[in-house]
Amino acid sequence: MKILLVEDDKIIWENIKTYLEKNWFVVDWFQDGKQAFIRALEYDYDIIILDVMLPSKDGFQIAKQLRKYKIFTPIIFLTAKDDLESKEIGFTSGWDDYLTKPFSLKELLLRIRNLVKRSKNLENLNILKYKDIELNQDTKEVFKNWEKITLTPKEFKLLEELMLNQWKVLSKEDLLISIWWYNNDIYSDVIRTHIKSLRDKIWHEYIKTVRWMWFIME
Repeated sequence: MKILLVEDDKIIWENIKTYLEKNWFVVDWFQDGKQAFIRALEYDYDIIILDVMLPSKDGFQIAKQLRKYKIFTPIIFLTAKDDLESKEIGFTSGWDDYLTKPFSLKELLLRIRNLVKRSKNLENLNILKYKDIELNQDTKEVFKNWEKITLTPKEFKLLEELMLNQWKVLSKEDLLISIWWYNNDIYSDVIRTHIKSLRDKIWHEYIKTVRWMWFIME
């Protein structure tokens, strides 16, 4: 999913861009309204996140002109104003949703997913990706190179936990608590058995063992 982010506040755009990229979105960022407008005409985006107050051309103007040019990409406005008049201007300009600053990044993500679902009629966006592996959290399906892999429920949960924490080292205790709901060293063989089975089904090099105690998708 590709997002056009138009925001001139450095702290805000850096936080949004980092957060969305961690959630598997591709983010193109602009701080200038005119440049962003030209970019939106040239490229097909899934969502446009648009600050209201921008240099050279404000968010309301950009939205109006995009709709005039038949660009109906869903638009989320970021605004410091929460009065009824500003909301009315926003909706008549063509926005689909808005967030009042300051806002939660998680709420922004939820609103993005909701708008993309509505605009593309997608059943879900809860798909985790790692190299050639895709894990669908809603349908509980896993694909490798577009071929379905059959996993047991525990293997699925184990892979899901590793994919949610890519590049992060997870201990046996972490996995026991999150998947088996107990923490006792006598069950450490359970982890090793499931890790071995999972490696056999996906690819051994994808799951690394660190000092015999921790695991990581790297």
